[in-house]
Order: sequence, then C-alpha cells, then structure tokens
Amino acid sequence: MELSDGFFRFSLCVLLLLIAGFSGEEHRSGRIVGGRNADIKDHPHMLLLRKNGYAVCSAVVIGDKYALTAAHCVYTLSNPKKLSLHGGSTTQTGTSVDFSVERVVVHPKYTDSTNDNDIAIIEISTEFSGHPNVAPIALQNTETNGSSSYSAVCNTTGWGISNSRTNAVSNTLQVGTLQLIAPRTCRLQWHPIAITASMICARGESADTCAGDSGGPLVCEQHLYGIVSWGSTRCDKTKPAVFTKIFANSVRSFIKLNTGI
Repeated sequence: MELSDGFFRFSLCVLLLLIAGFSGEEHRSGRIVGGRNADIKDHPHMLLLRKNGYAVCSAVVIGDKYALTAAHCVYTLSNPKKLSLHGGSTTQTGTSVDFSVERVVVHPKYTDSTNDNDIAIIEISTEFSGHPNVAPIALQNTETNGSSSYSAVCNTTGWGISNSRTNAVSNTLQVGTLQLIAPRTCRLQWHPIAITASMICARGESADTCAGDSGGPLVCEQHLYGIVSWGSTRCDKTKPAVFTKIFANSVRSFIKLNTGI
C-alpha cells in the first residue's frame, strides 16, 4: 500500500501485483535488493507468515511460543486462525515446519497513518522448540550492546524480489548488510515524514529492504534490533529503510507484557 510520495509500506500484496505483470515505477518493489543468497541455518529465527496459504509477510521467532511481525501485516485481521507460520526452510517452496496461530496481539498504540509502534505479537498453538533450523533470537534491550549505538553492522533477511529492475523473484532466502543511521540523520532525510521514537533506520551500500520484507528482522550484534516497517517506493538506497525499534520503551514494554520475554 502506498501511503504518500516516496513513502512505502512493505507488503507482499505488491509482490502479487508484480507477479501479475504490474511494473509501474512508483510501485516497483521487492524484498532484499542487492542482497545475496542465505541459508536458514544461519537465520533460524526467520519465518514466513501466510494468510489462507498465501505469503503476506515475514516474522521472527523470539521464544518457544512467540514471534514478532509488523502490525500493518495483521491489524485488519479478524480471525487469527487464517494465519500460519512456516520455518526451517531456506526456500519458499522447500520442506518447512508449519505452525498454527493461536493469537495475534497488535500494539495498542499502533497508528496506521504513521506506522508508529508498527509491531504485533503472534502466539502459536504449539512450540517452536525441537524443530530443526527454527530457533529464537535474543532481543536488544538497550541503546548499546557493547559498542556505539550506531556503529553496528547489521543484516536483514527475506524472500522475494531480489532485482528491482527485472522484478526477478528469488525462491531462496536473501540477506543484505545494512548500517544503522542516527535518528537525527534519518529524520532529516525523511522530512517532512515523521521518524518517531519507536523507529530506527538503516541503509546499505548495495542492499535495501523492500515489499515483502515486512515483519522481517534487523539483526545487529546477534540481537534483534528492529522489525521491517516501511521505506522508499523506489526500493533502493535513496533513503534509509525504517524499522520498528525493539528497544524503544513503548515497544519493549509491549513485548514484555504480552510474552514475558
């Protein structure tokens, strides 16, 4: 869904348009552009979120029964039973472990118009533990984790369009390397669109996040720093990608309250 000029919410609904042959420049988007092939063994926290059997977003394992995704992926959903999570496979079509969804909790202060507090919790009916290549990632709790807040080199992962010029779809999990950007710099580059306290920004020299990465992870220093939220319609590095900041007070307290993690 396009929210305004230069402002794009990452969603696989756009990927469906691309598959159908839509190729307008304003809407061209993908998942990891300029990334490289990844192995799920190196990213066992990575999940594919499906609705009625169709991929809609990504999600991230954070505990035995809990995963995180972007609120905009699920906030209109009336029946969580329509969702399922798939993990343990490097490819979209490979053999995966399927998990039924029991409950979805959207951040109570999520704002659709601005993507403030763009995060939701997914609780599954069973447990993630005990399955090959499915494991939780530790959450980042503070601004620093043994290094300067914005010096960390990070990565983000996803499936989907890997070439913004050809709209080529990758069946294989992609990973891109990103650098965190200080809030002031991000605010200046996105002005007049608001960068709120619940957001964190990152940019790569050769990779960017795009549609379909929604709900996917921003991993820095082996900790989950962010959840993919929104970015540029151009699906390139002209502007930073924006993530929901895990260690923002409003976000971290929401996760703790609803999961105990």
